[in-house]
Amino acid sequence: MLSRSVVACWVAAGAIFAGVLGWAAVAQQAATGAEAEPYRHLSNGGLNHSLDAFLVYGQPFVAEQVGKQGRTLTDGTNIVHFGHHAIYRDSAGRIRVEQPCGCAPDHEQMIEVYILDSNAKTETRWRVGGNPPKVATVTQWVPKTPETVHPPIQRPANASRPQPQSTTDELRDDVMDGVPVKVVRVTTVVPAGRSGNDRPITKTHTAWISDDLKVVLMEQWEDPRDGVRTVGLAQFERKEPDPRLFQPPTGYSIQTGKSAPEQGQ
Repeated sequence: MLSRSVVACWVAAGAIFAGVLGWAAVAQQAATGAEAEPYRHLSNGGLNHSLDAFLVYGQPFVAEQVGKQGRTLTDGTNIVHFGHHAIYRDSAGRIRVEQPCGCAPDHEQMIEVYILDSNAKTETRWRVGGNPPKVATVTQWVPKTPETVHPPIQRPANASRPQPQSTTDELRDDVMDGVPVKVVRVTTVVPAGRSGNDRPITKTHTAWISDDLKVVLMEQWEDPRDGVRTVGLAQFERKEPDPRLFQPPTGYSIQTGKSAPEQGQ
């Protein structure tokens, strides 16, 4: 059993790093040499994933998304970066993402808050902390459903260059924070000559997926060129968030935006 303490010890040394894609589709991608991922339209707690995820009702949770990326230089120097932000989902399918924002003139930390409301089809954004303008900007947001998603465009491979080959394996089932998860690993081999490499490069992407919650509880990428990157949901609780979290703070005015705001990961 994989304990959340494993994730915690990866990130405690303290940026921010929807249904599951059918395994047959993943295998098809692997056969064509395309880079496959063990999920599609499934949230890992990040803003972009939440914007692109299928709607999920009746499965509320509260968590903190934590990320760690590290690599070792040729001289033995270790470089490690950490990131974190809060994520909430209520039974109505609304999402709240809180991202640190170092955008205050005096460098005081502020928080960028995003609310994705699938019923109102809106995305609302505001900032808290420091002395930000007390304005909540509302833009249109169209949530994704299986009916509105089109298959990814398959670009023809360049026959003059060797193509990466990916394989997908379902590993043993596991449990994280009491939640049963499916463990899936995609292994991609970049052939010699593809990226100036004189020998094959093997990289992996492992995901711990809850089919019940429709959430990726943890992911890990390993690539000898970039090191190891881990993203996971820590302090995970299956509970209903406070409804007040999905409303702008008292005293904030509402402004209608003409376009979606810049998105973070």
